[in-house]
Amino acid sequence: MKLNLVERLITNSPMRAYVQRYFEGPMLRRMASRKQYPLCLEIGSGRGVGAEVIVKLFGAGKVIATDFDPAQLKRAKKRLKPGYKDKIEFKVADAMALDEPDGKFDAVFSFGVIHHTEDWKKAVKEIARVLKPGGEFFFEEPLRPFMRNFLVKKFTGHPEGGVFGLDEFGDALKEAGVDIINLRRLGNMAAAGMGRKK
Repeated sequence: MKLNLVERLITNSPMRAYVQRYFEGPMLRRMASRKQYPLCLEIGSGRGVGAEVIVKLFGAGKVIATDFDPAQLKRAKKRLKPGYKDKIEFKVADAMALDEPDGKFDAVFSFGVIHHTEDWKKAVKEIARVLKPGGEFFFEEPLRPFMRNFLVKKFTGHPEGGVFGLDEFGDALKEAGVDIINLRRLGNMAAAGMGRKK
């Protein structure tokens, strides 16, 4: 799903980049079980900060950074620093129907993206499908109480199909063959974690 104006302003802000680089990225790195993840997929790459974090902190040799919105990918390509150009490939893709083969990636990343999909369970199944056995899924997502907040509902255009609680998110991952190994709750508003495919 494409973002509305408020969501684009937040996603493309320097504050969002700061949080990804110095909070979310390092927090997820501490949950990782390996030093390097040679081939990674990022869903919902926005302006490309997450892909850079994946290269820098997770030792990715290659990141395929996807987004549903071609305008976001154009923005990401334009701001990409020279040192990352041979390691990051940008592609238009729908997280609910990834154009990638089964078992391709060592890791998949979602920096707060799954809640933007029309059907979050489809996105979870796709993520599990493209992970190698033993591959890891790193996520940070807002949960139902945050999504039901009056201001969030009023100013953002999140689809109803992207709203979930932590228990149902964990159950859907398990059903898709991914066990949550590390988890950090941010109150009842959000959660971050790492799951591993069986």
